[in-house]
Amino acid sequence: MLERRLIRRWRRALGAIVPLLVLVVRPVAAPAVGASTRGGHYPVLLAGAGASAEYVLVAEGCAELRCLVLDRYDPVTRRFTRVVRPPLSPVRDSPSGDLERLVFASARLGAALVGQNGTTQQVYVTRDGARTWRRVNFGAPSVIDVAAGGGALYAVLGRCREVRGALRCHDYRLAHATSGGGWSSVSVPSSVTVDPFPTSTGPQLGPVAVYGRRVTIAQISTGRTTPVRVSVDAGRTWTTWEVPWPTLASVDGCSLTPTSPSALWAFCPTGMQVSFFHSDDGGRTWKAVAQGQFSGTGGGFFVAASSEVAYLDYGYPRHVLDVVRAPDLVPRRVGPLPCASVTSETFSDVAHGAIICTANPSPYAAPRLMVSSDHGLHWREEAIP
Repeated sequence: MLERRLIRRWRRALGAIVPLLVLVVRPVAAPAVGASTRGGHYPVLLAGAGASAEYVLVAEGCAELRCLVLDRYDPVTRRFTRVVRPPLSPVRDSPSGDLERLVFASARLGAALVGQNGTTQQVYVTRDGARTWRRVNFGAPSVIDVAAGGGALYAVLGRCREVRGALRCHDYRLAHATSGGGWSSVSVPSSVTVDPFPTSTGPQLGPVAVYGRRVTIAQISTGRTTPVRVSVDAGRTWTTWEVPWPTLASVDGCSLTPTSPSALWAFCPTGMQVSFFHSDDGGRTWKAVAQGQFSGTGGGFFVAASSEVAYLDYGYPRHVLDVVRAPDLVPRRVGPLPCASVTSETFSDVAHGAIICTANPSPYAAPRLMVSSDHGLHWREEAIP
């Protein structure tokens, strides 16, 4: 899902400049729509919700939206609990419909970004562990994205319109869910945005990462530095740190994963390749992961498990798991993954991981939910009831 959203951002940002840059990096894990699954259940998407829960979108008996349900999975007790999926609309060749993003700030608080049109996307929020969902009406602004971390849930708003296939936005706002059940929003000052392609996209905010009241944005590199915007009061005031290039160099801003108020991991697409970085001082300074060549089209993944540990799979032609530990950030071999194609992954902590993958590369192969409780050394298939 992360890769699919990255491609959509690339397409919007660069559509007026490089109209042929429309790639499907990693398809949603599912047999072809309409293909028989022999009445079985297969996983479609994973969404982490902390150490005690993961949410699994499951297709029951077919690869169409009408068969899609949502389960909550406890990685410790290995128990599945049926909950309610957010309202979705069908989309051709997509078993998850028009779901763009599913995030959870905790086992109870989460949000679904729904809709493929960037100007009319909607947000549904649950505050009771996906037992119920309620659409949030933010008024006139478009909903650009949702983000969660450190128990907090945010929505990125703006006034947007499509221009020659690119999404142009201005008047950005940052809204966060309050404990009383409502939302509080603040205007994002223009000094926080960048305008890397003035003739095509207008000012851009960049991918937003949150941890509690701390908000961090790594912008597109401008000149010799990459601006990192940081707010410690939910977007009311901002500090900018200029990170020397080529650290955090990216075609559309790095996607950041905060794992504590001071620790962040960065996923930085640089065209067809991806680079990774780590910060232990809140984003002021960064150190590169000593990785090999990672292709954005290779079907691999990079996922943070804690403030000091991340897991890396380079993907094609052979899925092998490496562990990356701070501060040296040198990938070290854990072992092979029992997969031909990985399409969704999450680690609820350093020991417990879950991936959705197929045993062979056939587009008609049914995906499996594979789980590990020993730091990724051994994996077993988890039967979905």
